[in-house]
Amino acid sequence: MEISETINLLKTKILKIFGFLILIRLGLYIPVPNVDLDIFSQNQVSNPLFGLAKSLTGSSFLGIGALGILPYINSSIVIQLLTPVIPFLERLQKEEGELGRQQIMRYTRYLTLGWAVVLSSGVAFVLVKPVIFNWSISLALKIILSLTTGSMLSMWFAELITKENLGNGSSMIIFINIIGGLPANLTEFTTGLGNSSALNNFTTLLLAYGIYLVIVAIIVLVQDSYKRVNIVSARQLNFNYLEEASSTSKLKNSYIPIKLNQGGIMPLVFSTTIATFLFYPLQLVLSKIFTNGDGQLTSVLTFLSFGLNLVLVVFFSTFYALLVLKPKDLSENLTKMAYNVPGLKQGKETTRYLEQVISRLAFMGGIFLAFLAFFPLVVGSLFKFNIFKNLTSLIILIGVITDVTSQVKGYLVSQNYESFKKA
Repeated sequence: MEISETINLLKTKILKIFGFLILIRLGLYIPVPNVDLDIFSQNQVSNPLFGLAKSLTGSSFLGIGALGILPYINSSIVIQLLTPVIPFLERLQKEEGELGRQQIMRYTRYLTLGWAVVLSSGVAFVLVKPVIFNWSISLALKIILSLTTGSMLSMWFAELITKENLGNGSSMIIFINIIGGLPANLTEFTTGLGNSSALNNFTTLLLAYGIYLVIVAIIVLVQDSYKRVNIVSARQLNFNYLEEASSTSKLKNSYIPIKLNQGGIMPLVFSTTIATFLFYPLQLVLSKIFTNGDGQLTSVLTFLSFGLNLVLVVFFSTFYALLVLKPKDLSENLTKMAYNVPGLKQGKETTRYLEQVISRLAFMGGIFLAFLAFFPLVVGSLFKFNIFKNLTSLIILIGVITDVTSQVKGYLVSQNYESFKKA
């Protein structure tokens, strides 16, 4: 009976999550006021300002949910970046407990609102204005209000999904939007294949699937890869105890697992957003300099975009990993628990070692993210097909699937354990 109750509770949680995700998907197809969706979808594809939002929503339409969870993700990262810098936020996180975390979450929501207003204003004044004839300040305000409302609703639904304890709400929203964009990508790829012979189609498909399998295997390997930093306790350092343990072979060293890709997709999302805001003014300046050379302008813009995104991805990946893991706090906790890294003194020496390890691993993780971001450009130019769009989405897909699976298993185990205790 209790097992059936656990299954029913799990089904209820899953149905709630599906309901929230369906509402979020519907928001993508509710149009903003007085904007033709078809015209906008044809004109905004090449604009870099909206490219990231399109990849995270799986839609090229301008619906009220077009910004989706993007402002919330960026706001969360900004708050995480500011917490160790601002003493007030750091005190809230470390000393105030649950009340402090709730206050930080409140600040994140305020920042999400501001970020949504900024992005929706960019959409209204930069993207919509050139493609419609009846543009006005009143229409721009309606667009800003619609997109901001849709973004805040997405944030609210993400928090409700997270409260079900079956996975991260933001990741699930991005996951379902990526899945929703797959049919359009497959249709575009199939249309491109229709212009070539059957033999070429088969060869292209075989090559594409082979490369995809290799990339998926690499992503799974990187996501599960971590470095073991061995630690020993004060008791293990006792020579007599070590000698006794060596005879019984029961002593095992503990370790700290440090993941290769600690930040997941978050550094790429944040760096791409920052790069867009930095690159757009640069594009306007260069377009005035290269007035008579479109090909030269395109080459320069491509090179600058590649270099800027590469630097930002690696930088934010390293910075985010150091921010999340906090080597100084790790070192202090090891000292409090009477643990240390073999061969290193407790304190500054251990902190420097942990910083070095985390920085090197995060640097390699940033290079990996950059590879996934720019690999489609290289493959598209070499093999003349675009099936490898948004390879970074695979990290989200694989990460969400594994996370939800582990959360469901953990929920079932915890419920069985609770019923066992009551029995």
